[in-house]
Amino acid sequence: MKLQEEKLLPWRWAILAGMTVLLVSLQFAFIIPGGAALLVMQEYQCEPMAFSMIMSIPYFSGVLLCIAGGVLADRIGLGKVFLVAFVIAALGALGRCFAVDYWTLFVASFFMGTGVAALNANSAKLLRMWFPGTANSFAMGVYTAGMSGGAALAIYVGSHLPEIHQAWWISFALIVVGLVAWFAVYRKHPDEHCAVEPVGQMMREVLKDRSVWAIGIVAFLVFGMTNINGSYMVPAVTALMGDPAAAPIASDLSTINTVITCVASMVMPVVFAKAFKNMRAPFVICLVVTGITFAVTFFIPYGVWTWVAYLVILPVFMAAVMPFTKMLPTLIPGVKPEHYGVVGGIQATFQNIGMFLIASYVVSPLAIAFTGATDGIVYYEGVYVGVGVVCAVAVASLFLFPNVRSSVAGKIADDQAASAGAIAADDAEGILEGGHL
Repeated sequence: MKLQEEKLLPWRWAILAGMTVLLVSLQFAFIIPGGAALLVMQEYQCEPMAFSMIMSIPYFSGVLLCIAGGVLADRIGLGKVFLVAFVIAALGALGRCFAVDYWTLFVASFFMGTGVAALNANSAKLLRMWFPGTANSFAMGVYTAGMSGGAALAIYVGSHLPEIHQAWWISFALIVVGLVAWFAVYRKHPDEHCAVEPVGQMMREVLKDRSVWAIGIVAFLVFGMTNINGSYMVPAVTALMGDPAAAPIASDLSTINTVITCVASMVMPVVFAKAFKNMRAPFVICLVVTGITFAVTFFIPYGVWTWVAYLVILPVFMAAVMPFTKMLPTLIPGVKPEHYGVVGGIQATFQNIGMFLIASYVVSPLAIAFTGATDGIVYYEGVYVGVGVVCAVAVASLFLFPNVRSSVAGKIADDQAASAGAIAADDAEGILEGGHL
């Protein structure tokens, strides 16, 4: 597809708005327990470890369903897959409204994850079709800003509610609004074609590509890292302040941080795409700065540095890593457009494994083991040192695949140049053969 064709598809902005509104509503439903953490722990009689499982269980459904969502989207189309997945997510949110104990809440939260599983598996494919040129970096930034936007709204609302079941009903209502918005604007792209080869052949072709596995590892680490902060920021900053009554202030800081991150996630990918030809250098910079900032913040007394870290440094540098990661399925070389759903599904599976495992089953247990604490500032110091380590490992993972272009527009230009070169070479070979004959 030529870059100029993007101008012929004015409905793309409605598609972007619809998928972003839907992501905001789903993310709100996932994160609102974090804003109402104390209410959840009191209502369902759970400790921080069990609470973190409630925060992460929606992503486990993505572990089970993302690849299927990507494969089915490539085979039968995006519209049918989205319809089924989003309806199941809405039913899960409705079930949570009637949760009477911890395990009912746990199961309902699991089914809520089907919507994001389908959306994350196919977001790169969807945006690659509708934004095939220079606007793709901005579009992916807007989409990933929906994650931060939903989280910001959830943290604010959750921290100001007097009763937890109000949070569940608000979540369900927002998901219904998101569904209405999405299906009001959704249109099948004229260039969306379903794959015709057998599923087994399609999977074998994709899975033998080492770069597909590598970008999955990147997603596992990056989104696992961001989920740790989303799960623990409010209680961690409250512990740093040393006063449980200061939780609303910590919540306000988290909300402002997330709003700034939303804006930065739309702007920074565009800035980096203009400043850097390839993605590895800005990606490394963002991860290094993010990891160091997290690792030192909770060893410094609450004050000016806390606000500088969360309102200036982290929004700017952490904001770019999510859209960078989600763009990778359409940037790695050699992937056919009709396989973008499968590749996105594999990456989203790793993403969900990271969001499910790293916070609850890796970083938190290690923080307990090394600090000997299960709560309080010492425990959170261990958690955020763990975040720094995850960032360091993520930096290393960027060297497992080629240094891809920093934008879809650059990748398309490279593909067009390679195609033109191949045609020219074939023509030259034909001329030489003709002359020899």
